[in-house]
Amino acid sequence: MSTIFTKLYDSSAMTRPVAANVIPTQDSTGNIANTIRHDQVVPMTGRYRVCTLSGNLGTLSSLGTDTAGVNGTIWFADVFIPFVGTFTGIGVLNGGTVATDKIIVALYDSAGTLLANSALAGTNMASTNVFQETAFTATYTTLRPGRFWIACQTNGANANIRTIATATWIDVLTNSTTGTFGTLPALTPATTFAAGKGPVAYLY
Repeated sequence: MSTIFTKLYDSSAMTRPVAANVIPTQDSTGNIANTIRHDQVVPMTGRYRVCTLSGNLGTLSSLGTDTAGVNGTIWFADVFIPFVGTFTGIGVLNGGTVATDKIIVALYDSAGTLLANSALAGTNMASTNVFQETAFTATYTTLRPGRFWIACQTNGANANIRTIATATWIDVLTNSTTGTFGTLPALTPATTFAAGKGPVAYLY
């Protein structure tokens, strides 16, 4: 264990130092907010998921809104990851129509900076009304508990994903942004919930 003092509490930079938990504190004058960062030697691994929704999801074929993809659009929703862990990829709930389209998944930090993504050529979408898991190009270790953004991008309108419907869930922020398939720009973090924009998805 090591202790490092920093003024970066709850900033995007603090979502990227190696495996850290942070504790808010102050300096000796009581005027400057600092943190004590305790590095965690070994991240959690094992069988767990962090989903954009909570509780019993019910029947997948009727969950949320069956939303047609739009070529290049990035759909995203926030998650709170309460531990330091190593993740392989993201599972997105496919909709009731799945054809020949491809999907890219991505993880962003709290400020909208890209942290990890799957192959930019895309992965073929397959099977309706199931969570399709797509691996990152390399595993990613979250570096402290905090807010992250789960995102996905498709290359056409021939396959659907399921998105979070109006007033179905609380305490989730969602949005979408237009773009070009295979390009993952920084996101502007959402500040409100927007129906039909946040994917029903999990980090695994």
